[in-house]
Amino acid sequence: MNRSETLIEIEDLMLYICSGKCYWKEVQPALEDYRKEAIGIYDPELEYSPMLQGYFDLMSISRSSGLRGKMSSNGELFHSRSDFMTFNDELLDEHDRLLRRHRRQRQRNFKALKDDFETLLEKHCKLLLVRVDISYPYDTDMDIRQLDSDLNIFRGRIYDRQGCFNGVLDYSWAIEQGRDKGYHCHFLFIYNGSIHMCDGYYAEQIGKTWINITRDNGCYFSCHRKRHKNSYRRQGTLGIGMIHRNNKDEVKNALNAIRYLARVEKKDQYLRERIKGMRCFG
Repeated sequence: MNRSETLIEIEDLMLYICSGKCYWKEVQPALEDYRKEAIGIYDPELEYSPMLQGYFDLMSISRSSGLRGKMSSNGELFHSRSDFMTFNDELLDEHDRLLRRHRRQRQRNFKALKDDFETLLEKHCKLLLVRVDISYPYDTDMDIRQLDSDLNIFRGRIYDRQGCFNGVLDYSWAIEQGRDKGYHCHFLFIYNGSIHMCDGYYAEQIGKTWINITRDNGCYFSCHRKRHKNSYRRQGTLGIGMIHRNNKDEVKNALNAIRYLARVEKKDQYLRERIKGMRCFG
């Protein structure tokens, strides 16, 4: 089990315990099952989701465990059922606040993306939209520091408009952590469609740039391969590639493609750990 899987499993366990479905005197063995892995993973310099921080505090793994530690004199985690319920309620409140912040951030991000796209469409009669997802193989035990380091190099190449990024008018990205994909990042690039035309070519070059930066440890998914675009086209949802300003259907589909990067329904895709001050959208 890799790092991302372990973090999600511990969080799932904490959510289950806080749901009130467990007898308060019987939660300790389940929590102890993850102690060894948790000690190996915990990094005091990182920020964790409320459920994970709650686990590290409760199990006296974190530096702040004294703030939340509930170990009683007889070695039990909680002094009473009331103590257990208070702990659960406080942690669930923190978790709900995290989800609300995440949702608001996604809503703000979509509005900014939409406004930028519409502004560019006023200036250009056609735009070339390129969508690429970059990540690592799921069985790779990748940590958030390596992801952040690789992404900083990748975004630096974009900022300098090197290679395949030469001519990019605007771009956006969203870092996520999924149950099936682990850490990954969605990217959307917008080129001037009057100058740049081969969206599939740019998508592959962008993906290869990521592979190069990660020293062949990364992987990527291009939405522009023929079978994917044909599938979108059959469904009438193709919103990547060449988008013409005077084609309302193309513009509508492009906005839906843009919305995917900030989709509020993806409420469980937040990072369970992050470097302090790390941004998840841009």
